[in-house]
Amino acid sequence: MDSDKTSSNEEKIIISLKKANQLFLEGSFKAALLYYDQALLLDPENSKIWDNRGVTLSRLGLFQEAKESLEMALEIQPENAQAWSNLGVLLCSQNRHEEAVNCFDHALNLEEGNDDVWNNRGTALFSMKKYSKALDSYQKSLDLNPDNAQAWAGKGSALQFLGHYTEAIKSLEKFVQIASPQLSPQVEEAWAMIFQLKMKKDEERI
Repeated sequence: MDSDKTSSNEEKIIISLKKANQLFLEGSFKAALLYYDQALLLDPENSKIWDNRGVTLSRLGLFQEAKESLEMALEIQPENAQAWSNLGVLLCSQNRHEEAVNCFDHALNLEEGNDDVWNNRGTALFSMKKYSKALDSYQKSLDLNPDNAQAWAGKGSALQFLGHYTEAIKSLEKFVQIASPQLSPQVEEAWAMIFQLKMKKDEERI
């Protein structure tokens, strides 16, 4: 009888998570949150659910609750690399960049080959005006995944601030080449930056 009850609970958890994940992908974050909460009632020690719940809360602008949810995920499972990364992204959005870098470092200690985490680490360092260190992170991201458009954009921006205009132009052109349609506003910004950098190069020749 107990095994039947356990099986029934597992099925309910799976159904709730499938529904929550689908609603999240559709952008229905409030509805997704209800299903994540429902799943947690059945499995309160599930780190991944707390992690997903935290990301959902952040999409709703409930940043303190999101942080608490992600911290709960890590309390349950300290080796949850994705939760460390998501906490870093959340802290970065609140301009808590140094704390964010620490979170990304935790994530990379657990999962060194994640190009997105290296890119996010680069973004946090860039925001701290640590352009050389940011460039190193962006490059590590690109070594892992040469098609990471955001890392090319970040690399181009870092190179610009370091005064390496020719390399910056090449990186930004690479970003434009591989960027998806969803990144069209960034593509327009990249073209504008490329134009400005070419103007600077021309001025230096005069």
